[in-house]
Formats: sequence, C-alpha cells, structure tokens
Amino acid sequence: MLKLNKKHTEMIRELLQKKGIDRRKHASTMAEILGIKYQSAKQKLDEKRGITFAEMKKIYSYFNMSFDNIKSHNGLFIMNDMHVRCNVEVEPCAVEFILPNNNYAIKKDNLYVVDQRNNESNENKYKVKKIDFLPAPKLAILDNDSEILELLYDLSNRLGIDAHTFAAKDKLLNSLKENNAYDCYIIDWLLDYNQTSESIIKEIRESNNNIPVILLTGQLNQREHEVGDAIIKYGVELIEKPTRTYIISSILISNLFY
Repeated sequence: MLKLNKKHTEMIRELLQKKGIDRRKHASTMAEILGIKYQSAKQKLDEKRGITFAEMKKIYSYFNMSFDNIKSHNGLFIMNDMHVRCNVEVEPCAVEFILPNNNYAIKKDNLYVVDQRNNESNENKYKVKKIDFLPAPKLAILDNDSEILELLYDLSNRLGIDAHTFAAKDKLLNSLKENNAYDCYIIDWLLDYNQTSESIIKEIRESNNNIPVILLTGQLNQREHEVGDAIIKYGVELIEKPTRTYIISSILISNLFY
C-alpha cells in the first residue's frame, strides 16, 4: 500500500481550504469522507500516520475533482538508462561542495533528480537525507509483430519500466477486465485481419481520459484519415513505424517519470 509524502498532506489542506472548510474542521471533514475516526484523520493530517493514494482519490472524488494527474513521487533516481520513481527528503539548503558516498539531487520543476552525472553540473545540489524507492510504472504493449513486442519489451525494461506484452487485443481486453491497471499503453493501430485497435483505445479512454496512449502505425499513407481521427478523438500520441527507439524512449521517460 503506497503511502504519500508531506506534499500530498499539504494538498489535502489546500483543497479543504479552497472548499471553504475551516482549518479546525479539516480532521472531522476528512474523517467523515473516509469513514474513519476523528483521531485517525487528525494523525494523518499531522503526518503521524500515512495516507494512501486510494484515500486521496476518495477525498478528491468527494469534491468532484480528479486525482488521476497527481504524481505518486517527488523524486527520480537515474543510473545509466535505468529510471526509478522515488520519494526523497533533502536538506533545505543547497550544498557548496559534494562529498563522496553521498547522494545529491537537483531540482527540475517539481522533481528532485538524483543522478551521478549531475555532480558535474553547475546547478544547485541538495544532499539527500532519505530515499524511498517506488514500484516501476506498468506499461502495456499491443502489437501483432513478435519482433516489435520483443524490441519494446527489452527497451522498456532497460529504462526501468515493468512492460507487459500482448499479441492480440482480446488478451489485453481480458487483462483490463481482470482489473490490471497500467500507467501507459503502446498500441499498434492495424492488427490481424485488417482490424484496427480503436475499440480497445475507446475502452481505455472510457476508464481514464488522461492516461498516455502511444499509437504505432506503419500505414500512415493509406490510413491517414483514420489515424488523424483517432488522434483528435482519443488524444493519442503517434509514432510512425519503423520503430525509432530513441523517440519512444524519450516519450516513455517523459510520460512515466517526469
């Protein structure tokens, strides 16, 4: 069960304040929404007890707001090509010089990035006090070409992504019906028997309108209008075959880690 960090507790406070709820009533309101005791809610807000993503989503849903875009992590650990989501605590002030056998992070937007290559940069560096590694993001890949499946599987795992491959859309649909959740999808547009993957993209969008869907196609000249309509209708990203690994790597890293 994933526990959230201080930033997310502050987000709950800010949300309740925006909804006009007095700070003295934050704990009682949270207890009512989650169906827990007042003391438990107060301990969560005081950061003496953890709060889960499921609880955050329930609070946001209560106020008819989406929590789907909120990141589970405030840090990123990089070693060569491998990327790992994490939550980090850093010293409040940037260091003047670095010492061996310590981790240092630089701030990129809202993320602390821990990467040994950063030690040579001139950017402000913060000594890492604590780092908690999180599970790898899950990626579903649908393609009827076994070579492409193998290529994308190996590429994803090298980047630190938990990849799951499917050669037929029915198998991916069955996986979704079994409540397997994925953080991103790579889907070939044209499958066996000249079928398109539109039905499964529609299924994905009905459950989550924000999740990244990357569309692969090698038939852009013949199916330009079909693919164009899918981009407008479902908000997918397009990559034309033959597969360009650096482009796919960049898109996956951008969507799943930053």
